[in-house]
Amino acid sequence: MIKDKLHRQFEYLRISVTDKCNYRCIYCMPKDIFGSKHKFLQKNELLTYEEIIEVAKTLKPFGLKKIRLTGGEPLLRKNLEALVGGLKKDAEIEKVMITTNGSLLTKQKIISLKNNGLDSVTLSLDASSQKIGNIMNPINSNHALVSEAIDNVISVFNEIKINMVVIKGINDGEIIPMLDKFLDKNIELRFIEYMDVGESNNWLLGNVFTSKETIALINKHYCLTKLTDSIDSTSTKWTINDHALNIAFISSISKPFCSECNRGRLSANGNFYTCLFSNKPYSFSKYFKNKDGALSFNDYFTKIWSNRDDQYSQLRFISKLDKSKRNKVEMSYIGG
Repeated sequence: MIKDKLHRQFEYLRISVTDKCNYRCIYCMPKDIFGSKHKFLQKNELLTYEEIIEVAKTLKPFGLKKIRLTGGEPLLRKNLEALVGGLKKDAEIEKVMITTNGSLLTKQKIISLKNNGLDSVTLSLDASSQKIGNIMNPINSNHALVSEAIDNVISVFNEIKINMVVIKGINDGEIIPMLDKFLDKNIELRFIEYMDVGESNNWLLGNVFTSKETIALINKHYCLTKLTDSIDSTSTKWTINDHALNIAFISSISKPFCSECNRGRLSANGNFYTCLFSNKPYSFSKYFKNKDGALSFNDYFTKIWSNRDDQYSQLRFISKLDKSKRNKVEMSYIGG
C-alpha cells in the first residue's frame, strides 16, 4: 500500500485503451476541434494488451484493486474481452469495469465480456430524446441502438450504470424524461455536473446545472430516499420510492471529492496522470515497452504517488490556480 501527501491510498486505475471515439460529444470531443485533421495516436504508439496487463500486475502490490477501461470509445479496440480476461486472471484485479457509449455493445459482445470476467458496465447517455441527443452528440447518435444495448446489459449483468452529463440550457430539460424512461429498470442513473476538463469544451461556470438543482427538480416529481455512500465513492446515491431505478450525483464542481480520490489514470500510449485535471504526464511506456532492466519501476511509481498532492476541484476557484491551469489534458486522452 502507498499513500500520497494528502494520505490518499492508491487503489483505482482508469485506463484509456484508445483516444479515438465514434462520437463527438460537445463536452468531451467537440467536432470542430476533433475533426478529420485531428491527429490521433497511431496503432504502434498504443500500449498492447500484454503491456497493460503487465502494468496492472506491477501495480497490484501497491494496492490496485479496481480498473476501469475507457477511451475514447474502448470498444473501438478489437477483442477487448481478451484484455478483460488477462486483467482478471493474470493480474488478479478484483474488479474490472468498462465505460462505453454503447453504440458497439452488441449482445454477443456483452456476453463475451461477462464470460471473460467483466464485473460491470457503465454507459453514457445524455438525453432520452433523439433530438436533444443530436445536440449533445451530433455524430453517430442512435438512441434506439443504445436503448437496446442497455436492455441487453441488464439481461446479462442484471444491472447497469448510466452517466448523464447535464449542461444548463441544453439537456437539463431531459432530467425528468430520463427518469421516466428508466423508472422500472435495474439502473443507477448518474447525473454528472458539467466539468472544466481539457481545453476544448468552452466550459463556463454558468453552464453548470448543479446536483442541488437536479435534486430540487426531481423532488417535484418523485419521492427520494437517501442511500448510504461508500467512503471512497465519487457519488451520492438515492433511491426513488417504489421504483427499481436508483439515482446518483457526481458533483465535481459544487461538491468536490478530491480528499478521497484514490485513482490514477493511464493514457492509451502509456502516460500516467495523477489527476483528471493534470497537465503533467509520467511515462510508463518507457518501462513496459523498452523492458530496460536497469530501470526500477517500483521506485519510479513510489516517487510519483508519494509526491502526489493534486486537489484541483477543491482549489479551482482560487485565482492563483486559475492563472496556472492552462493546457490541461483532454478527457478523451485519459478517459475521464
